[in-house]
Amino acid sequence: MALINTSERYGSFTKIFHWLIVVMFAWQYFSGNVMTGMERGDIVAGLNQNNYYNWHKSIGLVALAIAILRLLNRQVGQLPGWAPTLTTGEKTFIHRAEQLLYLAMFVMPISGYFYVMAGGFGVHLFEVWRMPNPIGKIESIAFIAKWIHIVSGYVLAAAVLGHLFVVFRHQFFMKDGLLRRMLPQRKS
Repeated sequence: MALINTSERYGSFTKIFHWLIVVMFAWQYFSGNVMTGMERGDIVAGLNQNNYYNWHKSIGLVALAIAILRLLNRQVGQLPGWAPTLTTGEKTFIHRAEQLLYLAMFVMPISGYFYVMAGGFGVHLFEVWRMPNPIGKIESIAFIAKWIHIVSGYVLAAAVLGHLFVVFRHQFFMKDGLLRRMLPQRKS
């Protein structure tokens, strides 16, 4: 299988970046909901609230790095054509949802970073290294960044749900194998 996209199929890098972001977004939603719903001193799945916050911030920064690599990869090669079973409306929706997803891959971690740095919370990267704070504590920036982070999370959730709806509709009702386009190729 080709590493980069061709006119016939998605390359290995695109597929790897796609599924890494899926896993990271899933973790971020899970950990974000757990950490904000916990009381101080609670333990969920062996982690306390501080652990969840630190891992949420750390994975967010890794997700930003993956998003940068994903965007660079997108500029190499070419995209395969649309799946022939997609309607014009689905193509339009997918294009817009994809734009929102790419935007979210950058807005979510950047706004989160500004929120925790300007809020004075900082980042204890994977609970190993305390990152320096180049912003300093600025409440107004923290407030704005927090709300950008929250609102963009809801926009991202809507785009993901729409994306899943189209994929599942094609995979399970139309049975046209749309999902296979993003799965690893089996050797023949």
